[in-house]
Amino acid sequence: PEGRRGKVRKEFWLDPKALRRAQTVLGTATERETVERALDIVAFRAEVQEGVSALADLQLDRRG
Repeated sequence: PEGRRGKVRKEFWLDPKALRRAQTVLGTATERETVERALDIVAFRAEVQEGVSALADLQLDRRG
């Protein structure tokens, strides 16, 4: 099916309390959506950290 294209099947154990908490915080409808959204957030966080690090290394010209 179209919705599975580019995806892999995984099976693992998760803490149900942590999963429910994440689902509530993220406002997701399903456990699968919760896990996918959480993974997206982790990747986005890494991108933001890389950008902040790159900005911190810039030398700014303060000539007014």
